[in-house]
Order: sequence, then structure tokens, then C-alpha cells
Amino acid sequence: MNKTEPISPMSPISPIGRISLIGLICLMSLMGCESSQKQTSNRVTTDSAPYELLLIADKDWLKTADGTVVMEVLNSSILGLPQQESNFKIISINPNAFSTTFQGFANILHIDVNPKYTKAAFKVTRDIYAHPQTVAYLTAPDGRAMTDMVIKRQHQIIDLFVNEELKKEQANLKRTYSDKVKRQVKQQFGCDIYAPKEINAVKPGKDFVWASSNQLDNRLNICVYTYPYSPDEGLSQARYIAIRDSFMRENIKGEQANQYMTTNPEFVFIRTINHEGRQIMEARGLWAMKNDMMGGPFVSYSQIDSLHNRIIVAEGFVYAPDKKKRPFIRRLEAAIQTLSINP
Repeated sequence: MNKTEPISPMSPISPIGRISLIGLICLMSLMGCESSQKQTSNRVTTDSAPYELLLIADKDWLKTADGTVVMEVLNSSILGLPQQESNFKIISINPNAFSTTFQGFANILHIDVNPKYTKAAFKVTRDIYAHPQTVAYLTAPDGRAMTDMVIKRQHQIIDLFVNEELKKEQANLKRTYSDKVKRQVKQQFGCDIYAPKEINAVKPGKDFVWASSNQLDNRLNICVYTYPYSPDEGLSQARYIAIRDSFMRENIKGEQANQYMTTNPEFVFIRTINHEGRQIMEARGLWAMKNDMMGGPFVSYSQIDSLHNRIIVAEGFVYAPDKKKRPFIRRLEAAIQTLSINP
């Protein structure tokens, strides 16, 4: 069995020859092709900060009643955080202000309300000005049509840009990850997962692994656990909190015997999503230590492993008092999305 590093109890302390003319022409041609390829891939690299969104729209229209509705959707907060934190930092400009200065943004959203359009439409393109880049277009003949579309597609619009950011973080994690976590999860569950490298303290339990960064100021944690699958219940939202609490009470304890992790039932948001062809039950919410003052946000992904007749859960939770939680919870979300069930 792999040697594991102990995790401290949950407590507040706790990156020249001669060349013929024909040969010279061929060489120059090859160099030109190579240069062109390099320019295509490297001429402009996205340089915006994670979760920055460039909004290109008429600023006067954004101040109207319809525009205000659209902005409320785009400025929506991440569910399950103790304080309100927006999904994105939005930088808005008028269409005539868009220039090469702004082409390095990774996330760009165009909004155009114009009677030349016959109906509302949502279109997505990629890598127009830089790489990696997602450019979306929302077009509509009038404000009402625009707001109706944005409200109807709000999750699709938000998830589009969030998922692109998660993919970039996953690419980073697959280059630099915690080998301890990867080995332990592989050994216990036969699954692969790429956790942040600083999460290097691992504590195995029965059908359970807890891994932590053990940092004092912002502690990042990942748990993986399994329980039997029942076809009659499937991914049961009704049972989720009870199952989570039973695992956490047994495996994540405080410094005192009567301290253990619980779920705040009033702040749990559950939905079913499709991730890379897999049905996932996504849960977000707040955890707290019983008989202690500690708490923070968590995000979990539950999926059915039909080959082994079990449900496997990957969860990330954060303890970072007095700090913004978005960067931490999104990083852990990217990590738990990498969990793959091997046959």
C-alpha cells in the first residue's frame, strides 16, 4: 500500500553549402509554410485573465429595461458560495471600440439588437482572433426577443464560457498534478483523477479517499467515495445530503471528538448535466463543521459506474476564510471533472 501523508484535522490553523535555385525556392516555400503555420497558431495568444468576459454591445441599449435583464443574467452569481461572487468579470465596450487591443480576450460575447434580423439567434465560433478563444453572438430583431432568448438560454450561455475555462485548467492539471492523489484513487477505485499538485496529503478510508493541501490560508480538498448503485433510485437527489453526511461524519473530523463535517441543507443546489457523454449529478452548496465555526463551499459530481454496480462521487471543498472563493472552487471543479472510470 502506498505510504500516505497524514492530513491534519479540520481546524482554523490548520509551472555552405551551395543551394541550387530550385532547392532554394523549395526551401523558401517550406519556410513560408512553416512561418504561416506558426503565425496561425502563435501570432496572437489569448492574454485575458481567467473568467474575464468581453461584452461587445451598445452601451446605451444595455441601460434599457431589456438590456438590464440581459446584464443581470450575465452578472449572475455562482451557486453555493457563502458570499455572492459573479461567474465572470465583465468588460463591456461599444461595437465601434472593438480593435486589436481586445482581440486577445479568451471569452468574447457580441450582442446585437437590430431589425435586420428576422428572429433571435445564438451562434458560437472559436479562435477567430486568438487561441484558445470562444466567441459567441446573440442577435435579435428587438429587445424583447433578445431578453426572451437570453432568459431561455441563460444556463447554456453561462456554461459555455465557464466550461471553456474549466477545460484550460484541466489541460494545466494534466501537465502538473498530484501523483499521490492519482495513485491512491487508482489503487482504491481503479479510476484516474488529476488533482492540483499542492494537494499532497492523502488519507484513505473505507470506500473513501480524502486529500488535502493542508495550507493554512486556503486549504483545497478533494474527496472520492463510492456507494452501491440501485437502478430503482439511480442518481437520487433526495438521498444526496444523507449519503454525503454519512461519509463526511465518518471520515472528516475536527480536533474534538464531537466535531465533524456536515452539509447545510438550506444551501444545496443540485442539477443533472451531461459531461462528455456522461450523465452527472452536480451538487453545489455549503459545508460546516459540527460544533465548530469552520465552513465553506463544495462542489461534487456523482456518476454511475454500471460496470462495478456503484455510484462514484468526486468532490472538492474549500476552506479559505476572508478570501474570494471563486478561483479555488473553480479549480477544484476542473479537477473533479477529470475523474474517469476505467473498465
